[in-house]
Amino acid sequence: MKRKFAVFVCGLVFAAVFLYCIRYYMTRETFEQTKEGVPVPILMYHNITDKPSGDKYTVTLRELESDLEYIKANGYTAVGLNDLIAYTKGEGELPEKPVVLTFDDGYESVYTLGFPLFKKYGCKAVVGVIGELTELFTKEEDHNIAYSHLNLEEINEMSASGLVEMQNHTYSLHEIKNGRKGAARKKGESLEQYRKILSEDVDKLNVCILEYTGIKPTAFIYPYGNFDDSTESIIREMGFEAILNCYERTNYIDGPEDLFSLCRYLRPSGVSSAEIFEKINRNGQ
Repeated sequence: MKRKFAVFVCGLVFAAVFLYCIRYYMTRETFEQTKEGVPVPILMYHNITDKPSGDKYTVTLRELESDLEYIKANGYTAVGLNDLIAYTKGEGELPEKPVVLTFDDGYESVYTLGFPLFKKYGCKAVVGVIGELTELFTKEEDHNIAYSHLNLEEINEMSASGLVEMQNHTYSLHEIKNGRKGAARKKGESLEQYRKILSEDVDKLNVCILEYTGIKPTAFIYPYGNFDDSTESIIREMGFEAILNCYERTNYIDGPEDLFSLCRYLRPSGVSSAEIFEKINRNGQ
């Protein structure tokens, strides 16, 4: 009995080691493959505040400026997603150490606090706009730094500066309710139903941004990072040239296909600029 048990345990250990080795070499191979191309880390911000909030997802004005100072002092250049797109098409070059700064959800603080810094340091930024919130705060005069979102006039001004890109974060799918989690397909929903709901929602915001800025979004940002095996194909069919997720990893950009799984490092409050870039360096540069 003991011998059978020992053989059984040895078998389990062997199987575990075997599977680990397979996973290790597959992961290593995949990682090495993704290292072909220009390394491009992307930072993910949300709201900005002029005083400490205690919210992990709301950086202070000083933290943001510290990041921009660090970027400039260490030879990085903040570029836009359209710069990455142009590079993969052979229509432009990238600086020696490119980095992308993204601001999810389109908070008004990006305009009131962030935009002056973008101009001061001459760096580009990308804003993921939520359509229904933009229209709500365009109609209502509510300018609370804790929760207000960009209005169309602010979006137009930043877009016209050439420093800030407005990209698509869905019109009204940035929520988790009634069985739907962001832009992912709902359980029990047919592919046809899902395609119609997703494409109509995303296109509604595309039209809105195009009408007010004259520039159509080229990139789609998954709300909450949620997606399924059919989301990407639908977004591609709509003509988007880049898709951003929430996995923390440095991107290596060589061709157009590298832009459909762009990973980002969350930039939380309470962490120094040096610590953020040390993490980036450990993960691939």
